[in-house]
Amino acid sequence: MQRYFINKENLKNDQIIISGQDAHHIKSVMRMTINDQVIINTTEGDIYLASISQINKNDVSLQVIKPLDNTYHPFNLTLGVSMIKKDNFELILQKVTELGVKAILPLTTERSIVKIDDFSKKLNRYETIIKEASEQSERTILPKIHDLTTLDEMDLTSYNKLILCYARENAETFSTILEEVNSSDNVLALIGPEGGFSAKEIQKLKNKGFKTVSLGKTILRAETAAIYVTSIMKFFMEAK
Repeated sequence: MQRYFINKENLKNDQIIISGQDAHHIKSVMRMTINDQVIINTTEGDIYLASISQINKNDVSLQVIKPLDNTYHPFNLTLGVSMIKKDNFELILQKVTELGVKAILPLTTERSIVKIDDFSKKLNRYETIIKEASEQSERTILPKIHDLTTLDEMDLTSYNKLILCYARENAETFSTILEEVNSSDNVLALIGPEGGFSAKEIQKLKNKGFKTVSLGKTILRAETAAIYVTSIMKFFMEAK
């Protein structure tokens, strides 16, 4: 069943108003009609079954039929991703959202090719990508995308497992690291830019408590590494 995310203020007295691109999607893409049913997720994690009660020029009205239980929980991985080329970064956002990541932390690093002066101008597009990927994959909770930060300014207080994915040194294997991770742990895993983390950055991160982990004998592109790490972490953390 088709689902859409709304802000809680769009739900009043069991009436829901959907506008913008979602209204266009309902009317022109899905070609829904009166009494068709959809699932509505609020950004706070509430879920409702609702039916279309009115289709207007600029919006769609729905009537809540009943609340639904939220049995979905993202696994506790925050993926720190260095800013890379636009299309590849957006691919990461889409795919790790589909895989169930809890949060994404965009990073500025020494070798980041992309320099962003005003991250807030990019944030709306990033949030749209995350929202659409969540709807497509039937997530009921949106992953959080944090503000752009540097390695020095990262807030590490909420994490108890810190992982640095790095290709060019002898590091622990991923399987060894994962043996130490439980499903209740809050994990932060960092992916470097196209040119990788600098030696100075690696040492700085090690001093902060990060453990370097090898992703294998081949050198992966940043977007491949992000998807690979998220997939492996999902498998192991959800299995425990």
